[in-house]
Amino acid sequence: MEDMNVVWFVGSLAFLGGMLAGALLYHLLAGSKSERGKLQNQLDELQNDFKDYQNKVSDHFGTTAHLINKLTDSYRDVHEHMASGAENLCEDEVVKNRLSDALLSSNALLSGKITKRRTERPKAVEQPKDYAPKQAPDEKGTLSEEFSVKPEDKPAAPAVEVGPVNPMPGEKQAS
Repeated sequence: MEDMNVVWFVGSLAFLGGMLAGALLYHLLAGSKSERGKLQNQLDELQNDFKDYQNKVSDHFGTTAHLINKLTDSYRDVHEHMASGAENLCEDEVVKNRLSDALLSSNALLSGKITKRRTERPKAVEQPKDYAPKQAPDEKGTLSEEFSVKPEDKPAAPAVEVGPVNPMPGEKQAS
């Protein structure tokens, strides 16, 4: 009977040891699962934040486009008002024609039907050169070995005669 108690006792200890080992393994393995769960939650939050940001950017540019269209319409309305006021208030035909031409070209520019006139486009500015360009194709260039500055024929300056220097007071002049 005592042998039976020892067997039961050893079996109970083995059972409790197995339970503790299982709990320990579960804790170790479940801990990594909980870390993975935390990382997954962070990833989901970041993805949601990014989607919100994309929606805000899209809304921003949509609103900006709408406001620019309103600004263009307002500019057109002001321009038409100025042209009609000039038409009604100006008596000079030259001024009326100039204003109506400006209104037509401005409306065409605003609608995108034409680009700026070629005469209104700024001309390309050429960079300054650090050498003297050739005037003719057969001319020697500045980097040619035969290139040199040619002296100009100038009349010689008249020679100036230098007379004796006046001696200082108290000195005698050499004779």
